[in-house]
Amino acid sequence: MKQKNIIALALILLSSGFIFSACLPEKEAVVVEIKPTPEVNYTLEDVKGHKTKADCWQAISGIVYDFTPYLADAKHPGGDAMAKDCGTDATFRYENDPEHSDYAKSLLPEYAIGKLVVAEK
Repeated sequence: MKQKNIIALALILLSSGFIFSACLPEKEAVVVEIKPTPEVNYTLEDVKGHKTKADCWQAISGIVYDFTPYLADAKHPGGDAMAKDCGTDATFRYENDPEHSDYAKSLLPEYAIGKLVVAEK
């Protein structure tokens, strides 16, 4: 008799847990699209040819970015500070001055145009 009561109580508690969990709102899945880096190679000489705010390429950690549309929309919170690095390998400044947020890092793939390679001599 005691064993039947324990089993019945366990079934009631177990089923109430299912009922309770069924009443909770479902969490929406967060989909993050990761844009692959284009399979185009650029040298630092290529990057140097795009050194104005109206035509701004930067290399960061081996990836080349075309930030022209980003700068044209005046989205950078540091104003024109970013334009100083147009046409350069901006890895050091990007990683250190100032430290960039996860949000800023999440924007990078949108502007990636290729990979930075060492020019062959």
